[in-house]
Amino acid sequence: MNRTDPIRGVSVHLLPSLIPAGSLAGGIAVVVDVLRATSLMVHALAAGATAIVPCLEIDEALQKAGEFPRGAALLAGERQGVPIPGFDLGNSPGSCDRDRCAEKTIVMTTTNGTRAVLASLEAERVLIGAFVNFSATTNALIKANCDIHIICSGTDGFISLEDSLLAGAIGARLIGGDESRSSRFDYANDSALIVDRLFRSIGSENPSPEAIRRTIVLGRGGRRVTALGLSDDIADVVRVDRFDLVCELKRDPLRIVSNG
Repeated sequence: MNRTDPIRGVSVHLLPSLIPAGSLAGGIAVVVDVLRATSLMVHALAAGATAIVPCLEIDEALQKAGEFPRGAALLAGERQGVPIPGFDLGNSPGSCDRDRCAEKTIVMTTTNGTRAVLASLEAERVLIGAFVNFSATTNALIKANCDIHIICSGTDGFISLEDSLLAGAIGARLIGGDESRSSRFDYANDSALIVDRLFRSIGSENPSPEAIRRTIVLGRGGRRVTALGLSDDIADVVRVDRFDLVCELKRDPLRIVSNG
């Protein structure tokens, strides 16, 4: 690090509703919804999807999907964890295989994740983060010369354990341990410190997928997914660094694409 470089802040916003007005301007936002929207987005793009179009409401998604040529778009989404009737996909990352997704645009609306993406538009750039593209995302952030904002989607308006854990992992990778304070990043709010301590509580700075799974099944989102009989989804979302993809929201029109 060049000692003349400014120290950049890493802020964590535990819910989209907790983002202070104007705070994202000029920075990079990283939206996380481990269970399961951002995990599905990464899986779909890795499976060859052309782009993902995030929508707030079901009617909006239906309208946007209808603007594509027949067969060019897939509808994906859920409400309270349950697939939306008539949609091609729910919110299970494992459903995104190449046969289904390649060369398709995914038009997506979810209870929490797509709302968090659309709440982050004030940022200069918006990345999509998950455990499955953890290192690719953090490496892109390390190269940045601006403040970082990690946006947790939460579950039904409540702070979620799994998103907080991933936010803590991202912050820990950016800033390093107590003995490596030469990083050009530092924590900028208490929420970032809280999730850092949460992440470090589960073991090493590189915890195993099993350690992550054991933690997130305790939370509201993990319990819901388990109750719905979707434990395979939890196994899919904890596969750290499965994909070497940086996934980013582009504008005019809004769509999420990958660099891979």
